[in-house]
Amino acid sequence: MFGMQQNRRIPVSCPPGFLGRYTVQPGDTFYNIGQMFRVRLEALAVNNPHIPNPNLIFPGDVLCVPGLISYPCCVILNSAVRVLFGTGGTAFINFAPQGGQAVSITATLPRPGTFGNFDIYTGEILIPDIGGFGNQLFPTPQDPPNWSTRIDIPTAAQITPSSKVIIRPANSITGASGPVILERIVYCKFC
Repeated sequence: MFGMQQNRRIPVSCPPGFLGRYTVQPGDTFYNIGQMFRVRLEALAVNNPHIPNPNLIFPGDVLCVPGLISYPCCVILNSAVRVLFGTGGTAFINFAPQGGQAVSITATLPRPGTFGNFDIYTGEILIPDIGGFGNQLFPTPQDPPNWSTRIDIPTAAQITPSSKVIIRPANSITGASGPVILERIVYCKFC
């Protein structure tokens, strides 16, 4: 529920396990914020004592939320092998449209065949103790093309600061993967 408010309520500090911060947007409720972060309403309320009434929040209020990565978050991908001039990429980590988390990857890369018998690129997020999630990157018509994809992370998983984003060529017919071309451990700061 929203009403008129002059001052944003911002926590002085956040408790362990709730070190992430989320700024309340118009239309948000404790319920949908709890759903987005997969946390019980009681836990969200207890860890935000600067909000005396969870039924009364305002756009601009800042909440302590579970997670170790601040959102949105951007990382520049580093070359893992020798690459052509102009090769580079970024990963943008944010909330997924349906809740949970998503990784959007964009890169300027040479044709996949530059690295062997490959015809596509794949982007992946590797989460320790959970595994990897990935998608094919799709090119734009420029030469060299920009390649991009979005990976929606299942709500049972959570990206941690020790997760790694990678891009590698692959063969769409044989399923063979090539060497990692670009990579980065996720140590996020705000974009």
